[in-house]
Amino acid sequence: MGTRIIYNSKNKSVDVNLKNQSDFPYVVQAWFDDGDPSITPNDKTNVPFFATPPIFKVQPNTTQIVRIAYTNTQQLPQDRESVFYFNFLQIPPSNVGDAVQSNKNKMLVMLKSRVKLFYRPDGLAGKPDDLLKKLQIKKITSGKNLSIEISNPSPFYASFGEVSFTTNNKKTYQAQSDMIEPFGRKTFTFKNVAMNENGSVKVTFINDQGARLSEHYLLEK
Repeated sequence: MGTRIIYNSKNKSVDVNLKNQSDFPYVVQAWFDDGDPSITPNDKTNVPFFATPPIFKVQPNTTQIVRIAYTNTQQLPQDRESVFYFNFLQIPPSNVGDAVQSNKNKMLVMLKSRVKLFYRPDGLAGKPDDLLKKLQIKKITSGKNLSIEISNPSPFYASFGEVSFTTNNKKTYQAQSDMIEPFGRKTFTFKNVAMNENGSVKVTFINDQGARLSEHYLLEK
């Protein structure tokens, strides 16, 4: 019930709500990774968080609260956010559909979801929603296709849902959206757009509540 988890450093724990909207129960297993999506619950990681309970059953049309706590086993930067990933695997019962499909072959599907967890130290300068006004965008004047560099001068992660370019002739092209770390920068390339093309860049930022906020930037030579 959310698109991301914000863990403020002054909190002792954060509660995450998982709602089962199906007509049958699920067994759920939860774990963390620090950027490698192939990590499993059995792998050792340096992620300083744990979830309680790590394995649980969610009945149909009910909600389960999972408590996430910081272990203090790793000293995290206090001048910027850190990002980790909360994983949860939904395991359905093996007898789903037996009543109506007892004579048919079936495939059991387990769905793994992965949600960003942002550790946010107390007292960081500025507000996350002001990030769009602080982004710095410049055209890269080399290469065949149009590329831009976006710099994030804030202590917050910049998560983008869209990075697009609209030419002066009103044609719009998409770049691969991505996330920029605090005080970092990243290059975005628009395929099939000439390097000397002028127009405007639209950046759509995803905030703490999962809402999308957009800003346009004029891009010229």
